Amino acid sequence: MTYNHQLNINNGSEIRTWTHGQLPMPDWVPPHMAGGIEANGTFAVATELGRARVHPGNVIIERCGDVWVRAAEETAEFIEGLKSSSMPATTNVGPGKVRQYGASSRTRMTAAGPNGSASKRQRHLPPVGSQPSIEWIHLERLSIDGAYQRSTDNAASRRLISSIAAKFDWRLCAPLVVSRRPDDKLTIIDGQHRWMAASQRNDILQLPCCVFRYQNIQEEARMFIVANRARKPVNRLDDYFAAVAAADEDALEINQIVTEAGLRIARNTSSTAWRPGEVAFTAAIATSIRRFGPAITSAVLTNMAVAFPNQKMGHGGAIFGGLVRIMSRSTQDLDPDRLVAALQTQTADQWGQCATGLKGGDMRAVALQDAIMRVYKELVPSVEG
Repeated sequence: MTYNHQLNINNGSEIRTWTHGQLPMPDWVPPHMAGGIEANGTFAVATELGRARVHPGNVIIERCGDVWVRAAEETAEFIEGLKSSSMPATTNVGPGKVRQYGASSRTRMTAAGPNGSASKRQRHLPPVGSQPSIEWIHLERLSIDGAYQRSTDNAASRRLISSIAAKFDWRLCAPLVVSRRPDDKLTIIDGQHRWMAASQRNDILQLPCCVFRYQNIQEEARMFIVANRARKPVNRLDDYFAAVAAADEDALEINQIVTEAGLRIARNTSSTAWRPGEVAFTAAIATSIRRFGPAITSAVLTNMAVAFPNQKMGHGGAIFGGLVRIMSRSTQDLDPDRLVAALQTQTADQWGQCATGLKGGDMRAVALQDAIMRVYKELVPSVEG
């Protein structure tokens, strides 16, 4: 069965669907796209939980500006769930839940029957997941999974942990959100700062925990992303590592390209903590893959790995941007060996100084593009002579 239609539902809103591969594409789909269609026919759409990749045959469902992506066999059941609710379905978590759990006073007011009761009752989608247990758990039984948890190896986290430990207040200690894995390991999803602060004291042996059972580690990571994005911004590297742990296709592609180039993604946003061979410009890499494809992106990263071995790349983002501009606009005359030789005439830090004082990624990339190409052209006589 294919889905290419719209349904009117009881609150006057519409559910619109489109199956990827059916032509033409409706005009309401492109505004939700995050980039173009890839060579393999897939593309990404922006949802409230982040980007979701649409494969041929998948169905995009839209209602009140929110979009979902489902396999064709799951679509009918999902639409029935949406139709059963008179309020727009969202996946909000944290403050501002009115769209999911509440309604305006005008929406709640319905016509009353003779006995004063509402003639129509608001219907809700069934709860997702199983009920958690509330437990007091000893500190030594708790742990964190570094695959998706935020790094605490930075000054801000250390100050926060020390502050909580110094003035621990039970009135401010909400239960930690914890996952109980099949091996009975208890992993903290939300609350690692409170746990680490309590561990610094001798008078706190256990903490209150809201314990859930998830299907797998990928679901754990997705819940971490949802919970933390709703409360406060997640820095780009924490977001990236959580997406990798959640098996996000885009994040896994970035990880593969960076690793195959001989580099690693840094775990800390502070450039002073980076090690040789680590890069942190995940957003720039994602943009390059989307605009120019994985081949050019991989070639740029490989050139950086070859040109700057055993060097910290505090200005790696600017160098990457400059090289992307060079290689995406290159003609057949561009000599990759000469380009690497040009890069090796200076250290990564010295190249970074070419962008000192410049604001914005584009301006810094242009400055590096010009500087690298000047050296590249100067090497032409010695190479050809």
